[in-house]
Amino acid sequence: MKMGKNGMFSSITKRPTRWSLAPWTAIVLNLAAHCMPATAGESPTARCAKLRQAAIPDTRIELAHTLPSRTRFTNVDGSITTTQVSLCRVVATVSTEPKQKLGIEVWMPLDWNGRLLGAGKSGFGGFIDYRALTTGTGRGFATVSGDTGYKGSGSGEPGKRLDWAADPTSLSNWAHLSVHSMTVAAKAIMNAYYGRGPEYSYFSGCGGVEAMQEVQNFSSDYDGVDARSPGIYYGQLMESFLWGAMLPARQPDARLTKDALALLNRAALRSCGGTPGLENGFLDDPSQCHFDPAQLQCKGRDDGSGCLSAKQVEEAKRLYSPVRNSVTGEVIYPGFAPGSESGWEAIQSHLAVYYAQPLLASAVFGNPEWDWTTFDFGADASRVDKGLSSIVNATNPDISAFTARGGKLIITQGWADATNAPTRPIDYFNAVAARKGGVAKAQQSLLLVMVPGMGHCGFGPGPTTLGGSSPPTQYSPDRDVISALQAWVEHGKRPTHFVATKYADDRPEAGVRFERPACVYPASLHYNGAGDRRLASSFECVPPAEQVRTSTNLSPVPGG
Repeated sequence: MKMGKNGMFSSITKRPTRWSLAPWTAIVLNLAAHCMPATAGESPTARCAKLRQAAIPDTRIELAHTLPSRTRFTNVDGSITTTQVSLCRVVATVSTEPKQKLGIEVWMPLDWNGRLLGAGKSGFGGFIDYRALTTGTGRGFATVSGDTGYKGSGSGEPGKRLDWAADPTSLSNWAHLSVHSMTVAAKAIMNAYYGRGPEYSYFSGCGGVEAMQEVQNFSSDYDGVDARSPGIYYGQLMESFLWGAMLPARQPDARLTKDALALLNRAALRSCGGTPGLENGFLDDPSQCHFDPAQLQCKGRDDGSGCLSAKQVEEAKRLYSPVRNSVTGEVIYPGFAPGSESGWEAIQSHLAVYYAQPLLASAVFGNPEWDWTTFDFGADASRVDKGLSSIVNATNPDISAFTARGGKLIITQGWADATNAPTRPIDYFNAVAARKGGVAKAQQSLLLVMVPGMGHCGFGPGPTTLGGSSPPTQYSPDRDVISALQAWVEHGKRPTHFVATKYADDRPEAGVRFERPACVYPASLHYNGAGDRRLASSFECVPPAEQVRTSTNLSPVPGG
């Protein structure tokens, strides 16, 4: 796999098919359908408890019991989630090979809509996502979440080995088989409980690499896939984390403080069409912005309160610029977009220390105490390509097996994402379109939705709820990706755009502040010049052939 100097795909090889277990999937579902059929007149409680004796291949049922609505669960972050409906809860362990021990939970509502929803993970996984289980079952889906094959918090610790990453087989299982095995087992459990499998299956995940692995390698698992902020170049993403934190680690005075980031953000917004003194805002399309942070460098007797030091300017330029191979000059990973500065705190330290260091130390360097600040973006980049990227990346643009059976994929990406570079999904879409024979043909099965001002899977200064972490109170195909996938998969209604919502304090219960259309790429967002900027109706998505640049692409936050 190589990237050209412009960061686009120059050649992407198809991943070997050794992970494909489609025939095994059919056998498991057939066996499950006959091992314990639902008994007419049997109570849901009895049917659920009976699952403890179900003979499901490669799956051990640890717990099966009914839960009433309003049952409370504690999430991995300590927050509390409460079930919305009565359901059958199944806790199971799946082992398809000696080195795999996958923990899953399948929640099956008594009032079932006939569909499965698979829940993905961000970070490294390692835990059951009770929020996703609660939200999915609240909408009538039988919902499954898995721990990706190990128990953890979703990140690592510097100096502590990640056992699942240190072994190539376990690492491959984590990257490829964890979601697939979870899905096969969930369908078998549903067969045993309901007496039939799902009519349609959907998958949704923040971080998105699991979703992309499913589309590229296990085309029969899901009919519709929601991939949010996908880190498809996972190995190179870790190198981006190192790049962003390297200069502050070596020279602490280069770190962009909270005040410096706010100053930088205001200057970037003004430079791209804003009003001097603007305190809050976001860019509808930062690809049109060309901002040089050197204009903020302190001069003469400046005390530094309203300017950046030379080292801070250097750090800002590093974060805007792509990471390059120091030997070949090729782009390893793109830079971040103007307008994302308020989210840069983590990229300057946390992401390198708790994600890149433990993963690369375990999977590539074989030393848990490896010093990440010594990383060589030439020789070591080649080691990452061989020891990690070749195993975990999900970059194959050949999704023909998925689309041939009617599969639909929607990728959503925030322009203000400060974790994944927002242009990487654009690169992937263009690669698929080139293979398909053009944008129109690619959009028969794949849509890329670019959300203005949204960070990583949500949050940020812009309209941040689009089937994300704060679901709207009413689901509809133009506001929620899963609803849109259902309309597209089941009724052939392809969405033309979405409406993204900004809630006060990012809490739906606090009320709507404003809305914006989120356009399907390559269409871009344009203001009509006169309407209320709080209303989505004041904007339109304009296809490339009709685009005429307006005087500004900046969207001030109403009331900001």
